[in-house]
Amino acid sequence: MKKHPRFAYEMLSPIHYLRNALDIPYCHHEKWDGSGYPRGLKGAQIPLVARIFAVVDVYDALTSNRPYRLARAKEKALEHIREQSGKHFDPKVVESFLRLISDMN
Repeated sequence: MKKHPRFAYEMLSPIHYLRNALDIPYCHHEKWDGSGYPRGLKGAQIPLVARIFAVVDVYDALTSNRPYRLARAKEKALEHIREQSGKHFDPKVVESFLRLISDMN
C-alpha cells in the first residue's frame, strides 16, 4: 500500500500533459506533521496541491461505501478532518475546506 504513490508517479511521469500534476499522486499521503509517506515531507515542504487533495481524498474515502465498511456520516467525516488539522492536514487547507463545505449547505 505505501508504494502506490511511487508506482503512480512512475506510471504517470512519461505522460507529458500530466507532468504538472504529478505532485498530487506522489505526495497526497504525506502528512503535515512529517509522519506520512513516501518521503516524510513536513508542513510547507508538501506541495500545496497534494495538501488540498489529501483533505478531499480522505473526506471522499470516509463518506463513501467501501467493500469492507459503510460510509460515515458527513458530520463524522468532518469531525475527523477537524481532529487531524495540524497532524495529518495543513490547518489552513482544513479551514478553507470546512468553510467551503459549510457554504455548500
